[in-house]
Amino acid sequence: MITKLPILVICMLFIVSIATAQQLPVATNVQKAYAKGTRNKTGIPGKFYWQNKADYLIKVNFNPITRELKGRVGIDYTNNSPDTLQFILFKLYPNLFQDIAPKAIAIAKEDLTDGVKIEKLSQNGQSPDSTKYTIRGTNLFVRTKKLLPGSKTHFDIAYSYILNKGSFVRTGQIDSGAFFLAYFFPRVAVYDDIDGWNMFPYTGQVEFYNDYGNFDVEITVPGNYQVWATGSLKNPQEVYQPKFSSSIKPNRVIVC
Repeated sequence: MITKLPILVICMLFIVSIATAQQLPVATNVQKAYAKGTRNKTGIPGKFYWQNKADYLIKVNFNPITRELKGRVGIDYTNNSPDTLQFILFKLYPNLFQDIAPKAIAIAKEDLTDGVKIEKLSQNGQSPDSTKYTIRGTNLFVRTKKLLPGSKTHFDIAYSYILNKGSFVRTGQIDSGAFFLAYFFPRVAVYDDIDGWNMFPYTGQVEFYNDYGNFDVEITVPGNYQVWATGSLKNPQEVYQPKFSSSIKPNRVIVC
């Protein structure tokens, strides 16, 4: 019995050390979410979990000659959080190509632009003066009246930007007759129970963090161009010749 005791003690210490090593540190903001009941240590949403929501009505016109995209977007935003929002944060992903925006990748000088131009911005039909919003790289900060928990607001934004010809990073001109347009509209950033607003800029090397939402999109291009997109096609008779449109059922999902 005496000779086995050291072995038993060593085994017990080994087991304790393994158990201790498996207790990984938990970030403070995640611990707070556990305490508030919005997150669960099992990984499933907590009892009080919530997500904010934005629905979009987007109309864009793309000119292949100038590579200019002009658009208007209407956004219905719902604050499902328990917090009062003092401002709304939007993402302007095309501003990766803005000359003064931070980048983690190389962009050719000829592809640098002034970025997204906000031509008009209104909230609930009222247009704030230009001092009420600020663009910092891919983030657009809009100071608003307090948005209370459970309340909704509406934004209308008219905007434009020039698509990059080279320096292809998820978006840009592919060849003389093909263009890939991605993340081409102002989008409300995520406001969540962990960090609040997602203020991390898009610098070209990260994936995106976006809320779910509904998207109603109209895309206008010259008649000799074909649009490939993901979504439910609503008007095949208007954009295809009869011999093609007759084979496409309304609301059929067309995936590029």
